[in-house]
Amino acid sequence: MLTVVGYYDWQSNEKSVSEEEFFVHCCGRYKLVRTERFQTERPQGAANYQLIYIADGSARFMMDGKLYTLEKGNCILYRPGEAQYYYYHLEEHPDIYWVHFSCHEGCALLEQLNFQEGNIYNVGIHNSYIHLFDNIIQELQLKQPFCEEQLKLMIQQLLLKMGRNRMIQNNLFENYNKEVEEAIRLFHLAPEKDYTIKEFTRERGLNYYRFIDTFTKYVGMSPRQYIINIRMTTAKELLTNSLFQISEVAQLTGYDNPLYFSRLFKKTWGVSPTEYRNISGKA
Repeated sequence: MLTVVGYYDWQSNEKSVSEEEFFVHCCGRYKLVRTERFQTERPQGAANYQLIYIADGSARFMMDGKLYTLEKGNCILYRPGEAQYYYYHLEEHPDIYWVHFSCHEGCALLEQLNFQEGNIYNVGIHNSYIHLFDNIIQELQLKQPFCEEQLKLMIQQLLLKMGRNRMIQNNLFENYNKEVEEAIRLFHLAPEKDYTIKEFTRERGLNYYRFIDTFTKYVGMSPRQYIINIRMTTAKELLTNSLFQISEVAQLTGYDNPLYFSRLFKKTWGVSPTEYRNISGKA
């Protein structure tokens, strides 16, 4: 069996607890290579939380007297004191990542991410999970300065990614739309570009009015206003640099007419570009 494990210290295991808001005790990867069967049976459970992610193959879990076979892309979260019965079989090619961690009772993050009901969650297949698990293992092995803080951030990031992807996969995030997400990335990549929303939708075979409606519901403003907000925020940053004339700032943010740019800037921020430059220069 391929085993890669990292421990906070040599006493860290399923019995470890911490008073910290989030604390990682140990983390590892199990992959059956020759061993026919591997099992864990803890009738009294663990003293901490255990998150198990199936990166490949499948694994079996006994919950409330019922045996579940979970495929890759699923995870199971055991809370402190919950009975743990799980079994890995070579013919099912399991590749499993796991982590034991402590967090406060009634953890707001777990509740916010809908990890409070049930134990089994479909979080999808994402390389980012593997990357985070591997980094957590390495951090536990190397124990570099500030490792506790780094581990806290990484376990929270792992939970956040899983929670977000679970919500998207289960359509719990009603306004989620991949085309809107693509548009946001493009707008931020080159906000100065003369985007025509009709051209954007036509090139992608989208319904213009439906896209406008979906974008507005998802983001809270129209695509045009979103682009303006990006440009005006960029303009504020550029105006703090005295090397740029106001007309140059206008061009860099997508406006050939400096007067129109100035009017739009004042409408957005309540002061003209000149006034903002004077104020920021005195700050």
